[in-house]
This record gives sequence, structure tokens and C-alpha cells, in this order.
Amino acid sequence: MQAWKLYERSTLIELVDPKMKEGGFLEKNVAHAIQVALLCLQPHGNLRPAMSEIVAMLTYKFEIVQTPLKPAFLERRHKRNRDLSLTNYADITPSPLQ
Repeated sequence: MQAWKLYERSTLIELVDPKMKEGGFLEKNVAHAIQVALLCLQPHGNLRPAMSEIVAMLTYKFEIVQTPLKPAFLERRHKRNRDLSLTNYADITPSPLQ
């Protein structure tokens, strides 16, 4: 997930569409919204904010105090890719030429 890599590098603003950049926007607001989105992807339900908290965070009525953890689906994908070598992939995938 590109967003997570950019979050780790503190360059979330790179997610913004260049056309949006032409019209002008506040980088702080974009980074804030993306951080809220990342909180919604926490690996365990009890770590994810309630919908009322999300609305409060997006309307700046509630401060973001939680630091997002790496989304669980990224961990699963990494593990699956590591376990599935190219040789194994060739064994389970039929050739279109056969």
C-alpha cells in the first residue's frame, strides 16, 4: 500500500492528485484526513476508532492521539509473497500454452 510507505516516510502529501495541487489545498488537512483513514485500517477492531470518533476527528472536534499501526492486510500480503516463491507459483498456475 503506497499510502503506508508514504506515511512511514512522512511524505503523505505525495498521495494528492497533481490537479488538486493546482487548485490549492492545505497540506495539514490532507495529512490529517489520511491519518484518520489509516486509523480505520488497524489490524484489530478494538484499535479502530468508532464512527463517531472518525467524524469528530475529521471535523477537528477531537484530536488524533493514536498513532496508526501497519495495516494487517499488508502483513498478510508480505507473508504470502514470501511463502510463494516463483517456482511454487509456476507449479500451481497453468500455462496458457497448455
